[in-house]
Amino acid sequence: MIRPKDLILFYVIGEKAIHGVYRVVERPFFDDTPVWPISETGETYPLRVRFENSEHVFRHPIWLSDIYDLRDNGRIWSFGLIRPSGTSNAMFSISELEFDDILRLFLQANRTLAVPSHIREPYRHFDPNLISRVCYEKERPKYESGLACLFLNSLSRGRHAEIFGDYSDYLAYVPTTFQKEIDAVLFHSLPGDDREIVAHTIVEMKRDIFGVDGLAQLLRYEDWFLKKRAAGDSRAIHTAAIARSFHPNVASFVKTRYEIEGKAVSLLAYEVSAGELRLQEQGPTA
Repeated sequence: MIRPKDLILFYVIGEKAIHGVYRVVERPFFDDTPVWPISETGETYPLRVRFENSEHVFRHPIWLSDIYDLRDNGRIWSFGLIRPSGTSNAMFSISELEFDDILRLFLQANRTLAVPSHIREPYRHFDPNLISRVCYEKERPKYESGLACLFLNSLSRGRHAEIFGDYSDYLAYVPTTFQKEIDAVLFHSLPGDDREIVAHTIVEMKRDIFGVDGLAQLLRYEDWFLKKRAAGDSRAIHTAAIARSFHPNVASFVKTRYEIEGKAVSLLAYEVSAGELRLQEQGPTA
């Protein structure tokens, strides 16, 4: 999901400090060439991205406690070093509005900017190649994470606006307060002002059949988002389910809900052709 010109912050575990700000040069790639001593588990961290200094080069970092203060005040909501499974979150995305608040912390801690320096590139160059590593089985992704990879890759290229409408930003694996992650959230902003968010689309993905359990999870995310991020305005939240097919009970519930409440859940059947994800809407839409 990383795009050229995206901005990167680094969290240094031992310091409990955040350093930045760096800029992505091109899309990610796979390379298992050792770049530092291999860990005891043998991990080489082969998913990599080229980056450079941005115009914001700060001598002094900001502290993790400052981030948590923002989170306690409701300003930060997608920042999570630990995933619900209990594993470390090696990389995650935050919204542009959250980044603005973090940038303010950097500017408060640094009266002057440092001069950007050239970052040497001692390793061989690889073209972006992650999509070519998605595993397939019977003409569909072998794993649900493969489907997510294809979908996020599409979003990073601005695709599917004909289905979701124009979107200015997107996040993946968004943490909630009940130990679950939303697969993806799209941000819809006022034309010409990406910082003025007017609506969100919540997306849940399943590799094969989208069943009743998946729908219940999606509606739970909708309810959480309604309370935590949309101030109770149901018009500001849209929901979408992506799967190979949908259980009849799911389609029936969605149809009935639309007829009674006028609230749609977009059911999007996917196909993969030549490595490209295609979505076809099923049933009523709002």
